[in-house]
Amino acid sequence: MNNNYTYAYVRVSSKEQNTDRQVEAIKEYCKQNQIELEERNIIIDKASGKDFNRENYSVLRNSLLRKGDTLIIKELDRLGRNKTEIKKELEYFKEQEIRVKILNIPTTLIEFTGEQSPQWILEMINNILIEVLGAISEEERLKIRQRQREGIEIAKANGKHLGRPKMNFESLTEKQQNLIHEYYPRWQNKEITATDFMKLVELKRGTFYKIMNEYKERM
Repeated sequence: MNNNYTYAYVRVSSKEQNTDRQVEAIKEYCKQNQIELEERNIIIDKASGKDFNRENYSVLRNSLLRKGDTLIIKELDRLGRNKTEIKKELEYFKEQEIRVKILNIPTTLIEFTGEQSPQWILEMINNILIEVLGAISEEERLKIRQRQREGIEIAKANGKHLGRPKMNFESLTEKQQNLIHEYYPRWQNKEITATDFMKLVELKRGTFYKIMNEYKERM
């Protein structure tokens, strides 16, 4: 008796988006390939693909899928957007011996329904997909770093200051400057505590003392 099941995972990014296109594509694929897919085994998330902290996906991954089961997804980006995290998920499924079928990857490359494909072919396909995703994610990281470097160089060439803006008396709001003018003498005369003065002008301790020293020199 075959106790293995087929599951489908469907994801859209927001509650307003419709899941019908993905569901129908998966059902049509199952119909054409004589795969039994129960309605209750179609798992749907309406959540961002930035990470895998999704309620229904977590249930599918951690509670439903078992060794020998098959997971069908219409498109790779429905599983997630982060290539590094997708790679980790596929490695997990490989370790658990869970078959993953992604419909937008050519069927001639990764067709593995039923017992049609030997295990070594499935493992080879998984390895290829994992390595490709790893290469893509590494390339994306390098591109991001390159863009950051180029952005920094352009900003420097244009004389722009990078990092946190420097805090000084001139950078304060007019209201803060007026409060300092009014309360600095009272603070010096110990009529108001430093803590109360900081709260009044809405400054953190380090910035407060830096600006007070600057203000003292300006007097």
